[in-house]
Amino acid sequence: MFRSIHTRLLAWLVIPLLFMSAAHLISTYINTHKTSERIFDKLLVTLALTISEHALASEGDLLTEDLLELIRVTTNDNLYYKVIGPNGSFVTGYNTIPEPQSGIQELEEHLYFYDAVFLDQKVRVIAVSSLIEGRDLDGWMTTFVAQTINDRNAYIDSILADTIFRVIILVVVASVLLYVGVSFGLQPLKQLQASVQQRHPKDLSPLDQGNLPREITGLVFALNHLLQRLSANTSLTKRFVENAAHQLRTPVAALLPQTDMALRRAESERERVAVGKIKRNAENIARLTHQLLNLTTAEAIALGYQHFKTIDLAEAVKKHTSIFLELYPNADLKLELQPTPMQGDELCINEVIDNLLDNARKYGDSSQAITVRTFQQDTQCILEVSDQGCGVPEACREKVTERFYRLSHDSTGSGLGLAIVKEIVQAHRGQLEIGSGPDGLGTCVRCRFPILSES
Repeated sequence: MFRSIHTRLLAWLVIPLLFMSAAHLISTYINTHKTSERIFDKLLVTLALTISEHALASEGDLLTEDLLELIRVTTNDNLYYKVIGPNGSFVTGYNTIPEPQSGIQELEEHLYFYDAVFLDQKVRVIAVSSLIEGRDLDGWMTTFVAQTINDRNAYIDSILADTIFRVIILVVVASVLLYVGVSFGLQPLKQLQASVQQRHPKDLSPLDQGNLPREITGLVFALNHLLQRLSANTSLTKRFVENAAHQLRTPVAALLPQTDMALRRAESERERVAVGKIKRNAENIARLTHQLLNLTTAEAIALGYQHFKTIDLAEAVKKHTSIFLELYPNADLKLELQPTPMQGDELCINEVIDNLLDNARKYGDSSQAITVRTFQQDTQCILEVSDQGCGVPEACREKVTERFYRLSHDSTGSGLGLAIVKEIVQAHRGQLEIGSGPDGLGTCVRCRFPILSES
């Protein structure tokens, strides 16, 4: 949970708030306890002096009903008292009220407070020393008044409960505000994350720093530096492949007519067979070189090195199928074309059509037609080429789009045809689907392009 920056920030803000709230509660309890002790001790002094004066005036008689009623109105606690006359003689009250362990001392104000337990109850006791001169009593008289502490505890509990309620409300409201504040504070990070996630996998252009906070600007700068290095390395690799393909194209193009000439001048069957193999290998090298160049072009488009223009898939298919029929006049093509405008690179779309038709010719049933369809479906342009050949097993439909992957029965292909098609379709922000042909026979390759694909 603490691997989240959002959670860490909240923890660093809320946990100290909880500690401060706990410290505030402890401080409130201590201060309330002292305040209640001061207030109730003053009340106890008043009650003790009242009882002491009555005892002095009545020379030890019990409290009157009027005085008892006044005490009941003043406090809800139980009051117990006793009066000790000169020389420690018991005068009146509860004789068992405990005295302090150090004994009664005559203090400057003649008051002494202490805590004790009486009748299994915690009580607060005050001892009041008074000088009396009378007929029967003459000397220092001490009045003990013990009061239960229920009112004190109720006062402390009420103040503490109110404080706890306020603190809980404060913590909850502060936590919600902190959560919202942290969420808004991390919004630039979320926007940066969304910007990176929405990018095309091959888009290596720098990230827009915009009005990002200083803490994120450093991260964006480092990412842009990394993207710059990746782009440079990718460009270097592509230039190497492209240059290598161009360098191969010239000697291979010169080799093909030389093999034709050698094949015509062959004097024996053995020479014709040998030269024929050389010619086929030269043709394979020429096709492989051409496909490597097309693959490099598709990757360059994916990186945004070229801009698209409006083309019609149906028109592109018509133009290319006419060229295809000139090369393979025996091919049986069935065209179902609807106007399908889109944004794309015309040369690359032609390469897609060429590869799909070539695959359908090589792996389809020569006695059955190759069907080519173009149509619109919702917000997509569809190019579909299907044959009725041996088909592609479902388990291999993902693998056949990988570079240099060939099925076991494919001995003539280079393994780059569908890889190029996939690369070009993805460069146009589209999707490639491979399924079964009509009636579950053969192969159906479907290319889905957005109607308005952006470069």
